Amino acid sequence: MESIRPDNSDPIALRPAPNQLGTITLRFVGLLAVAIAVLAFVYSR
Repeated sequence: MESIRPDNSDPIALRPAPNQLGTITLRFVGLLAVAIAVLAFVYSR
């Protein structure tokens, strides 16, 4: 039985770069804040 190996031996990146992770976190927090603001506005009417 032959083992199948990739052509290149570069390590596989398991997680995004810290800068990209920060951008995703910032977007998530921003969208969460907008959603909370909209819900608070609808609830207060």
